[in-house]
Amino acid sequence: MKLYKILLALGPSLVAAKTMAQPAGLAPAGTSPPPVAVGTAANTTEQALTLPTVLALVTQRYPLLKAAFADQAAAEAELLNAEGQFDVTWKTRAAAVPLGYYQQVRADTVIEKPTDIWGSSFFAGYKLGLGDFASYDGKLQTLDFGEIRAGGNLPLWRNRSIDRRRASRSRAELGVELANLTVRQQQIELRRAASVRYWAWVAAGRRLAFAERLLKIAVDRDAGIAGHVGAGNAADIDRIDNERAIAQRSGQVTASRRALEQAAIELSLLLRDANGAPMLPRADQLPPTLLVEAAPLPTSADKDSAVAVQQRPEARRLDLQALQQRIEMKWAENQRAPGLDLQLMVSQDFGAALEGRPDLSKPVLEAMVVLEIPLQTRFMQGRIDQARALQRRMQLQASFATDRIKADVADAHSALRAARERINAAGNEVKAALALEEGERNRFDLGYSTLLIVNIREQQTAEAQLREIDAQFEYCRALADLAAARGEM
Repeated sequence: MKLYKILLALGPSLVAAKTMAQPAGLAPAGTSPPPVAVGTAANTTEQALTLPTVLALVTQRYPLLKAAFADQAAAEAELLNAEGQFDVTWKTRAAAVPLGYYQQVRADTVIEKPTDIWGSSFFAGYKLGLGDFASYDGKLQTLDFGEIRAGGNLPLWRNRSIDRRRASRSRAELGVELANLTVRQQQIELRRAASVRYWAWVAAGRRLAFAERLLKIAVDRDAGIAGHVGAGNAADIDRIDNERAIAQRSGQVTASRRALEQAAIELSLLLRDANGAPMLPRADQLPPTLLVEAAPLPTSADKDSAVAVQQRPEARRLDLQALQQRIEMKWAENQRAPGLDLQLMVSQDFGAALEGRPDLSKPVLEAMVVLEIPLQTRFMQGRIDQARALQRRMQLQASFATDRIKADVADAHSALRAARERINAAGNEVKAALALEEGERNRFDLGYSTLLIVNIREQQTAEAQLREIDAQFEYCRALADLAAARGEM
């Protein structure tokens, strides 16, 4: 399994620590595991809503994906319908003429079976014709026990290589594969969207945690400053400045909480309960960590592009649609040819010959050639031109889709590289900001600094941590983008 896929799947459940033991399956022996941010949330890994859980629920319950499966069932039904054109048919008709010059009874039943063998069809039937018949209706007359017959029709020109039945079935077979690819494409897009929204929700939770931490520092400091002001060791303006910081940071907490709620609502549109209703994730389901850094990708953009072109469904779907038009064009071209059919039939009457009636007891073998020449073919020429134009369009779109796939892979690799660099830079910035904040706080306690400078240091630390979270989120989103670009989600 690829390293980045494991990171994407297991990221939410990694346990925060300054020194981590190597997790099984994440990296080869002797290498460093990807570090993670130290979480401040109270929830544990067991309580957390993980990405694999989200993806499983989305795949099982998202309504629009169920609609795609319905389209898949419809395509399979269309194939069954096309195959049904080769079903056996049974036709029967009977007639009686009790009054009139030629009083007679007639019955005719025939079973016919079309096949995909050169467009041929076969039939077998039974006929009974008793009574008086005019000379020109002699073929309707049979012996007492009737006549059995069998035969077939073999196209020699038009409809030999392809006919409407076979063309419809071939198109329907491609339609089933198209429906499967459509489901696959929607799964990829849906799982990518779910991954991005999940990581946005996690990042919003981390931002809220840092905003609450910043507010708590100011609130805890307020009591100490009040004591110093009461004892005359600090100016009242320091208390007012801290109250300002509390008010400012309270606003930041409110904004961060709103961002978390918004991210949860967006995620709930994809996350559904057993009844299909949106399921809002709770704040206590947030994982305690977010990925900070990962090892370089084991594959290059060129290799991933080759894999993506093979696995992504977009170009393949367009190729299949072009192939459907090619089948239609081939059928239309065939229909412009003359129709030349060979028909064979053998028949045998049973029963005793009656006096005054012809002897029908001898077997009959009949061979017939039917020729049909179309004098104008504008209808079929229009179908050919239309199919050719649509095929060309699909081919051009497929070529562009291939370019789009390669661009998606290249962009995901670029985003991963940039996010890795941002993570490293943000991590160094956070370390430096924390050191400066702690040093400034110690200077303030010793009376060598002011509360204004301490607040500035704390705000700088918070901003650095937020930039680090943004970089972490961009990295996780790039992982989801790359998995989707490769068609592996």
